[in-house]
Amino acid sequence: MIWMNSIKHVIFCIIDDIRSEHFYDLIERGSLPNLKILTESGVYSKNCITDFPSLTYPTQVSMMTGTYTGNYLEELCHGVPSFHWMERNENPPFLRSYNSVGSDERIQIYKLNDDLGNNCKTLFEMVGEGNTVSISQFISRGANYLFPERKTKLILYYLLIKHSYNINKYITKANLVAVKKLLKTFEHPKKFFDNKEAPTVSNLLFLSSDIMMHLYGFDSELYKLNLFHIDKVLGILLEGLDKLGYLEETAIAISSDHGNYKAKTLGDFGNFFNENSLNHYHPRKNTKGNMNLGGFNSVGFFNFRSKNRGNDKSWDHPNITEMENYGPNQINLFEKLFTIKGVRLMYYSDDGNTTKKGKIHLKRKDQKTGKIVESSIEYSGSSKEFKTKYLTEAGDSDVFNYSNDEIASKLLDNKFHTLREWLDATSHIDFPLYPDLLSRNFKNPRRADVVVSTCGDVAYNIKHGKKENKNLYLHDIGLRKSAVVPLIVGGSNDLPLKEISHCKIVDIVPTLLKMLGKKPHPSVVGESLI
Repeated sequence: MIWMNSIKHVIFCIIDDIRSEHFYDLIERGSLPNLKILTESGVYSKNCITDFPSLTYPTQVSMMTGTYTGNYLEELCHGVPSFHWMERNENPPFLRSYNSVGSDERIQIYKLNDDLGNNCKTLFEMVGEGNTVSISQFISRGANYLFPERKTKLILYYLLIKHSYNINKYITKANLVAVKKLLKTFEHPKKFFDNKEAPTVSNLLFLSSDIMMHLYGFDSELYKLNLFHIDKVLGILLEGLDKLGYLEETAIAISSDHGNYKAKTLGDFGNFFNENSLNHYHPRKNTKGNMNLGGFNSVGFFNFRSKNRGNDKSWDHPNITEMENYGPNQINLFEKLFTIKGVRLMYYSDDGNTTKKGKIHLKRKDQKTGKIVESSIEYSGSSKEFKTKYLTEAGDSDVFNYSNDEIASKLLDNKFHTLREWLDATSHIDFPLYPDLLSRNFKNPRRADVVVSTCGDVAYNIKHGKKENKNLYLHDIGLRKSAVVPLIVGGSNDLPLKEISHCKIVDIVPTLLKMLGKKPHPSVVGESLI
């Protein structure tokens, strides 16, 4: 294979918050000419499946490590189960929230590299020898050069971009500065590294698209103009690499962490918590709370304090019996959570689950009749031997409606199936890969006790009990519009020309490593696309 010897550099660009169908529509209309050039010069897929939940940092960690979340301490995996989560292994527990000041009174986003744990490796760490560059990306463990150069500068950069409403002054400038800085590492490597070698692996994050989507929506002109500008600066990157003589030996990967959707309406919990004697825990304001709502846009992550361990301070995961008779009012949490406006889906773990064997309960509420439909997922094995079985009972008990699809229904056979089998069977429908992804997420000790979803009908925008904003443009649900992203690997003319019908975001790392002749870490569950 020609490319095996010719590719010496890879650049991985993550454009935050891109829905695949919108992205390729703009390409086909000629609005993204440079991205079209990359598409036509290599490998691409219009159907790349993201992780669960489809939120920025869980998915970007998966993109940068080639693996999914799972059991944080005992298995090879990354340790970021959601955007907002509770660390229960400490007493008292602390709350992690990557976009704000948390219980330790400091910006927490830079904790991402620590939260990964040591049982997985980033792309930078896996490449071994060779210079590595991380631009505007917090998931940077193992990178030789970071921009901005210091943690404090990166935090200020992040806050300035995230909270800026001046698109001309800050957001477009940030995109251009990032690309020019990356080009400098190719032009004058000695200024950034200990030798004169251009970077082997670079990662470049475009955060501006996510900001514009939340502020103005995927259907706004401002969001589209921002994508046009990203395309423009990518053209500057291509031209710069060509002038420096690196383009023919460089593969440039373009993808996104998640898609997006517009919720139908905003919700309000009203007196739900008080009526059910549910008291929000906060490490500074209320240490005696019995629950914490980690995050809830259209997907909600509920944590409950257990009292079955003989320790009033314990935040161990409560068992099912306790959750069916919870708190001073002895309420059934599973029934009560379904009374929240718009909640249609519910997921929670069975008792006694281990890292290698367990069961996840699934429930769906019929919006017309109020009937609760139940299914379950069983999982077995660990790491690459991991398999799952999706179980439905007789009648209408298929929570994900796989039985209505000719391909997916073939896996409803009471047998265990691999990640690849679920990808092939469900990549074209809603809730793609969910039997596998949900199981892996619930194996993480940092996972929530109960996860619910409105499927985008209602948005609550809650973070650790506090309402953040009134956004309707979001990206956490399991429907295809939020779960499918684009993937392009182009650049060098030596790359094979190929359309991939379907893939997953954890395939990007092993694909780039394969191009460089490198082997992935054993934790990688993705597969090379070439």
